[in-house]
Amino acid sequence: MTRLRVRTAYLKFADVAGVGWGRSARRARDNGVMPASRPQMIPGWRDLTTMGPYRRDHWVALRVALAIGAPLVLLWSTDSMGLAIFAVFGAFTSVYGRGLGAFGRLRLQSIAAASLLASVGVGALIALSPDRAWLVLPVAAVWAFLMSLFGDLVRWAPPGPMFQIFALAGIAALAVDGQVLLSGIGVAVLTAVWSLLLGLAFGAVGALADRARPRRESMKAASVASAAPVTGSIRSVRPVRSTALGRGAMFAVGTLIAGAIPLLIGIGHPYWAMVSAIAGLSAATGFHRVLRATHRLVGTVLGLGVAAVLLGFEPSGLAVVLLVIALQGGVELFIVRNYTIGLLFLTPLVLVMGRLAGDVSAAQLLLERGVETAIGVAVAIGIAVVLEWRPWSRRSRRSGPDMPGKPGVGIR
Repeated sequence: MTRLRVRTAYLKFADVAGVGWGRSARRARDNGVMPASRPQMIPGWRDLTTMGPYRRDHWVALRVALAIGAPLVLLWSTDSMGLAIFAVFGAFTSVYGRGLGAFGRLRLQSIAAASLLASVGVGALIALSPDRAWLVLPVAAVWAFLMSLFGDLVRWAPPGPMFQIFALAGIAALAVDGQVLLSGIGVAVLTAVWSLLLGLAFGAVGALADRARPRRESMKAASVASAAPVTGSIRSVRPVRSTALGRGAMFAVGTLIAGAIPLLIGIGHPYWAMVSAIAGLSAATGFHRVLRATHRLVGTVLGLGVAAVLLGFEPSGLAVVLLVIALQGGVELFIVRNYTIGLLFLTPLVLVMGRLAGDVSAAQLLLERGVETAIGVAVAIGIAVVLEWRPWSRRSRRSGPDMPGKPGVGIR
């Protein structure tokens, strides 16, 4: 009897505090001990292993793989693989606009390309400074705030400023001269244009294929498309300004904290922690932020094992290029359906690209990737929990999710 009273008192206190924890919280809510409005914060096994529906993802995978593959082959053939990172950031253009028509995708990808190229440009300016390691922190925080507001305005998907911060901080970390930076910016521009052209070409092919299909199959495909969540429509329902500002501040704080910790303890890739924090915070609700961050951690740990095997073969030259193309295709096949599985490809992809610089050993890369991902995940979960503990968070939850679009859809 005493245990029941203690448990009931705890559940009432937790409900007032506005935070729920795990299976016991879910069971208590289902049994009526606690109001259903109380949020659950810890994801279960089912949440982590759920596989989303297949929606012709192989076409997206092929398009993105070509977007990054052709520039890398060209750079390899001209012995210019030192500029590969610029091509990667330009090719990020192709990940936007999943599920849109040809011209809707072109419009959204053009906007995304402009933001990515601006991020590369800002990162290049920071790279010229001898104090770039610390200068990037406040600049990246401000940039995350601005790109969050911009992303909310145009309703791009994947949501959040993750790719923009990755581009800015990744370029800012380069110790190269101005001539290399100018050449790299040119590569990024050309790769972004190539990605836009690929989007148009795939849209045209898709339209012809739809016309050639029997009417019954076309109607079935249309019904599936209408049931799919809209993640990239431009200027649909705009978020409330105060909510958008708060979301931008959340990204700025997460970027600043996640980037500062690796610098303070002397780890070499602080932007990996920044990106991991933003990836988790880009989800719609407190629960989905914790879920996304947990996906990030679990997928990275498993992906480190895959990366260790691949790096053990010491790939070089064209083998690296082909490996990057294959891994990028795998990312796009699974990243939306199950984030953990997508990271089995994304983690070795990042580390294989990291080995192109050749300045650190594979073992050091593996260690830094694991530690900095854990830092970013911890920051994201900490911010998500703090936001759920706010006295006003319960009121905001009654009015719906605080992130445009569907929870956790299309987030990297």
